[in-house]
Amino acid sequence: MSMPIEGDYVYLRGVGYLAVKGIIHPPKRVIAFPKHPERKHIVASITSIDDAYAYLRETMPEAILFDDHSGQVLPQIPIEKITSHLSARGWFIRNTPHDELTRRALELAEEICKNSGVGLDYMGLSGSILLGRQRETSDIDIVFYSRMKAEMIMEALSDLRRRGVLGPVDAKHLHDLAAKRSDSPIPLHEWIRHESRKLLYGVYRGVIYSAKIVLLPSEYWEEYGSARWRELGRTTLIARIMDDSYAIYTPNQYGIEVLRVLQGPEESYNIRRVVSFRSRFAEQARRDEEVRISGRIEYDLKSKSFRVFVGNHRDDYLLLNQDYS
Repeated sequence: MSMPIEGDYVYLRGVGYLAVKGIIHPPKRVIAFPKHPERKHIVASITSIDDAYAYLRETMPEAILFDDHSGQVLPQIPIEKITSHLSARGWFIRNTPHDELTRRALELAEEICKNSGVGLDYMGLSGSILLGRQRETSDIDIVFYSRMKAEMIMEALSDLRRRGVLGPVDAKHLHDLAAKRSDSPIPLHEWIRHESRKLLYGVYRGVIYSAKIVLLPSEYWEEYGSARWRELGRTTLIARIMDDSYAIYTPNQYGIEVLRVLQGPEESYNIRRVVSFRSRFAEQARRDEEVRISGRIEYDLKSKSFRVFVGNHRDDYLLLNQDYS
């Protein structure tokens, strides 16, 4: 079995389908969060991280372990326990569309291929279609791979948006965001303000699409074991984006300059990066924009550096500062 990465799913008998998170994993384990429980459970899908942990504590508590690299307690699935691995990459090569949604997904992929010069082998399909659980109202969850192809992909998405082939989400799509952001206290109008700017989230022929650009393991900004991050508490701060070169990826990170600390320890002024494993924070801000961040302040015992981690707590956010225009 090839090592699962972001966008893939794994299936465990007695647990169900789990969504793989991140690019690097602990030895002989895969970080993955329960998404679709076995049928004996009432809930069809799990939408929040808290519910994912609760479900795994019930069905496979031995998989919830402290990870020395990230400094977090994470669901770490032993490779030998994985019944099957559903790889997003290559879906368009392995499969023939058999309904309107999958035909539209292929059309979108081919439009991007034609405009970018990137082959279908650098694209994949995740979400409900990968699991074979799609409905007429489902989204298209497309995945692109490799930093080498990212610029071409973004230019193609920009051109397709400019020509009206793709459109931005707006207030008409609040129902979709309400489901996707049910675990966030941020008002929906604020999410729309951010999501409408994104090329990685939009509308194609009446269907909402969301896209991830995933780095290959050899391209990722750190190797497993190269850091030992430890939590110092929570922080809320105002910062300026200084580097957005990894902003479009999942996982994503931004270089920042802290302008003011609103809440949290004095060490918050030493933070130079904000990191998230959530695709909702990809393409969230651009260089020179002012942002408001709330998350977990972390210190790396190896590099002696600080960062703020966003995305694993209900109160986490990375938003354009309200006062910024």
